[in-house]
Amino acid sequence: MKIVRIPICYNISPVLLLMLLFLLTQVSFAAQENKTADKKQPPADLKITSDKMVAGKNQSMVEFMGKVKVVRADSVLLADSVKVFFHTSKTKKKGRPNVKRILATGNVEYTEGDRKAFSNQADYDTADEILVLTGEQARLLTGKSWITGKKITLFKAQDRVVVESTEETRVEAFFDAEDQGRSLDKP
Repeated sequence: MKIVRIPICYNISPVLLLMLLFLLTQVSFAAQENKTADKKQPPADLKITSDKMVAGKNQSMVEFMGKVKVVRADSVLLADSVKVFFHTSKTKKKGRPNVKRILATGNVEYTEGDRKAFSNQADYDTADEILVLTGEQARLLTGKSWITGKKITLFKAQDRVVVESTEETRVEAFFDAEDQGRSLDKP
């Protein structure tokens, strides 16, 4: 049996490492609202696996590198690198998740239910529940329908999508007849 060692930045104090592990178990992509009640659902657990993790004592960011996989509830994010930005004690608001932002780069694949997205970069703001996908051909698929553009912005709380183009690359979309009645921004 071969033992594989994963390199970790050893200049992290044990207290900081324990704090990071605690925070990572408490984070979520967003505290999703329950549409039928005024209460917020508790944050879902977030599990991250990678080849390497780097964190600094005085930084409010942890970077995961190498075949990164982030799993939360029914969502899966795959990327070459994922940076998780945390609120500091000054920016943390009561009732909000500890994670401020998640930035994934390199071969990004995001799956939530039957919705899939592909891009060079994905930037998720947890407070506003906005996911921005960018790249040469950012692509969003739901069922057999798809849409591509230079920048795709999913406003999750508003159930809205904005797709932008450049002078060289225009927005393209295909709406399958069988997917009629299903929205591209909802799973």
